[in-house]
Amino acid sequence: PAHDTADHPLLTGTPERLHEERAAKELEAALAGAPADVRLRWHTVEGPARRALLAASHEADLLIVGRRHPGQFGHRLGRIAHTLLHHSACPVAVVPDTV
Repeated sequence: PAHDTADHPLLTGTPERLHEERAAKELEAALAGAPADVRLRWHTVEGPARRALLAASHEADLLIVGRRHPGQFGHRLGRIAHTLLHHSACPVAVVPDTV
């Protein structure tokens, strides 16, 4: 998150570092089941998702983004997926959440 946290830095370290570590662990867990023949390059960044993903699209061969379950208005794309589909510098795959 690009905002302050309630974590006290003297007790837990710098808040930014905590968020970065948590994001890295979640990303590593999410990618653990990737096929061995797929080459992955990943890193965590701070800031708005749309801005970070659009910047990453200039160096990527493919962006894969999730789409949450349908809401009260049916199957609609979120703001991030919609922006990426229209402005990405590489192909985008939108994968629905299966949970």
